[in-house]
Amino acid sequence: MDRVRLPLVPRALRLGGVLAVAATILYFSVVTPPGSGMIRTGPFGVLPYSTWLHGLAYAGLAVTLAYAFQDSAWRDQTVLVVVFLVAVGYGGSIELLQSTLDARTADVGDLLVNAIGAAAAAVCWRVLTRWVR
Repeated sequence: MDRVRLPLVPRALRLGGVLAVAATILYFSVVTPPGSGMIRTGPFGVLPYSTWLHGLAYAGLAVTLAYAFQDSAWRDQTVLVVVFLVAVGYGGSIELLQSTLDARTADVGDLLVNAIGAAAAAVCWRVLTRWVR
């Protein structure tokens, strides 16, 4: 059985995906959506809805970054460390930006959830690429 070879699309499209995800995160981080605060808990009623959104957003950013740099000359571990650091750095920048906005607040807990989401996605990407390459 032949393995699927990554990447499947050109690098320019992959980088475009990263920019789209980053722009979406930025938009929803600075604009207060209508009806915000109506949904209190996420799936299973365990964690707040915003925690789920943070984790999924930065997991998505990490996956698109990992995919964008799949064919780089760097070792896999180096790519995943860079992906994690870029995702967490972007999350930190967003939190700093939110600290300057009246309608938003910066939260170290959000930054921690961003890091957990990015780390989980990087680990999952590493496992996935073992099977696909």
